[in-house]
Amino acid sequence: MSQSNPPKVHLVNLGCPKNLVDSEKMSGLLQGNGYVLTADPEQADVVVVNTCGFIGPAKEESIQAILEANRLKEEGRVRAVIATGCLAQRYQEELQIELPEADQILPLAEEAHIAAHVDRALGRTRDHYLDSAPRAQLTPRHWAYLRISDGCDHQCAFCAIPGIRGKHHSEPIDKLVEEARRLADGGVRELVLVSQDSVRYGADLYGRAQLVPLMEQLADIPDIAWLRLMYTYPAFWTGEMIALFANHPKVCKYIDMPLQHIADPVLRRMKRATTRQKTLDLLADLRERIPGVGLRSSFIVGFPGETEAQFEELLEFVAQTRFDYATAFIYSPEEGTSAYKLDGEMDEETKAERYRLLTELQERISGERNHALVGTSQIVLVDERTPEGQHLGRMERDAPEIDGQVLIEGPAEPGQFIEVEITGAAPYELNGRVLAPQRRGDDPIGLSRGVAGKGSSRDGLRGERSQSEQGGKDAPWESPERVAPRRDGVQP
Repeated sequence: MSQSNPPKVHLVNLGCPKNLVDSEKMSGLLQGNGYVLTADPEQADVVVVNTCGFIGPAKEESIQAILEANRLKEEGRVRAVIATGCLAQRYQEELQIELPEADQILPLAEEAHIAAHVDRALGRTRDHYLDSAPRAQLTPRHWAYLRISDGCDHQCAFCAIPGIRGKHHSEPIDKLVEEARRLADGGVRELVLVSQDSVRYGADLYGRAQLVPLMEQLADIPDIAWLRLMYTYPAFWTGEMIALFANHPKVCKYIDMPLQHIADPVLRRMKRATTRQKTLDLLADLRERIPGVGLRSSFIVGFPGETEAQFEELLEFVAQTRFDYATAFIYSPEEGTSAYKLDGEMDEETKAERYRLLTELQERISGERNHALVGTSQIVLVDERTPEGQHLGRMERDAPEIDGQVLIEGPAEPGQFIEVEITGAAPYELNGRVLAPQRRGDDPIGLSRGVAGKGSSRDGLRGERSQSEQGGKDAPWESPERVAPRRDGVQP
């Protein structure tokens, strides 16, 4: 292939952070094999669409992205369209018949050979391909996802993931530490660990879960300041994990735990390996042992057979628990799942009303929790500069792309840890004024955990939370509001 004018590829990434890691790997392979990546699809020779196939709306978005790429091909701007990802894996045969607009429909295993497939789409051949390359980071320079495992062994009734991604399989610890070191050398300060089932990491390789040893080794990397864990299954939390979150200064005191429901009859129909009481006990233990912990969850409304009383039980639970963030999803019947054949399917109007009630409730709670932070000092990781010249950042309780942000007034740079005073609040956004930028060579963990006294980062969250848990004037019962949808869909 001529290197004087290498072809260009535009890659469309849809779905969850795990899909983004796949896109980063494909991008690295394409670049390593001589292709140029372009952010402008109209400048591309080939458009690769990395699809999501988890729930109905995600499938529709993926189809539309393929059709939009085909429009460019019909106009002569693009020469070929390739679809891969979860939708292609799940419906490969059907899409090859029903979606002729895509020149190739690739299952997940073929993403490792993406350069050869792009060559074929362009009518090119070569004798040798680079079959491994560092992934091309598509997130901002200072934070990155690290996928620690893929697939899932759980059989949740609503979930299509095991049929798409297969059985749970972990990456070896040494390989993950090596990748994390490379990312840190490139400027990453925050690692976000993702998988379908984080707490079971390593069980397939080492005979028992090895999440804590993995996180301890990752935290030993000097330039990593924040280590954030996503997608924890509630049934398999351990005392060892709680101790790590409570005591390690680099582990973000932030727990992402999709619960899906709280009523025992619904949990049984969902085939969730937990109960209401076990969930309540776990949440109480987490808040007692990890003061100031940030909590995120997600819930399904309109699951087959969910009664009005069971939905009211869910609303009461969310109101009393007062999550920092919670996402609601309308149940989507998915072929190949055991819930697909359950009786008790409800009408879309009822589903939509339950979604409205739950999302509005959580927005009010998120707003109240944010307003309680006004006047406190918080440590913020600066993410980006806005077109208006301001900066956006996140607190320790905020995961990138899905949680809230802080609009920062004062000097700041992306990738910098700064101390801010919270001056204003809305349900999913805070305003803050810079108090202390991190100086070159400062330890951001020392900065974030060393602020002492009333109104400090940890005390501000801890004090507000204890007031909420005791009830009082802001007890959470009236005026429910909205939850910002999580972009990656329901997780186990």
